[in-house]
Amino acid sequence: MNSEKVCVLIAAAGMGKRMRISQNKQYLPIHGKPMIRHTIEIFDGLSEIDKIILLIRSGEEEMMRTILKTMELHHEVSIVLGGDERQDSIWEGLRYLENFDGIILTHDGARPFVTEREILSVIEGARTSGACCLMTPMKDTVKISEDGDWAQFTPDRSKLFAIQTPQGFHKEVLISAYKQAYEEGYYGTDDCSLVEKTGKKVRLIRGSYKNIKITTPEDLIFADAIYSDRMEE
Repeated sequence: MNSEKVCVLIAAAGMGKRMRISQNKQYLPIHGKPMIRHTIEIFDGLSEIDKIILLIRSGEEEMMRTILKTMELHHEVSIVLGGDERQDSIWEGLRYLENFDGIILTHDGARPFVTEREILSVIEGARTSGACCLMTPMKDTVKISEDGDWAQFTPDRSKLFAIQTPQGFHKEVLISAYKQAYEEGYYGTDDCSLVEKTGKKVRLIRGSYKNIKITTPEDLIFADAIYSDRMEE
């Protein structure tokens, strides 16, 4: 059995502007429970997880503590205040884990449908490769456009993949990537993009199309359908 500890940083500090609401989308209900609670429960149910860190917005501490009090948790869940951008929030989590050594997973609080199997595959991928993430092959044709009005060219769809979370890393790999990003003033779209900037390759692991990130009001409709389908399995 691998003794290397595993910590998950759950990014839940975003306002979700595309959701067109005034509150943090993480607290929107899915079948009667806040979205973030569904996400926490998945990781809390895994014995392979040693630490759970919630990265939240300042002023939402009491709201999050109230949610945690309603849960029968198997892990201690720590609350850390995040930053203005997701990257800043993850960095605050990494600073909090100064004395932690092992595997770090980063996950979006707004992805409540990741499965235990997918999480375990990312843990294993991080242990063997140092950096990995879930992905799904692109189903749509993608166009490249400089101005959003005219298409320049169409990339080969067989080489395109939609990236998901969790993403997994050896701690030193992620720390090094973040330090370089801040030194260069670079903000990436995900943690793997920061690691790639250091020259390290990222292993891709097949995920599920159901592991959606809830971003727009329409996504709540899909979320309800996915939840109902899971309950029938």
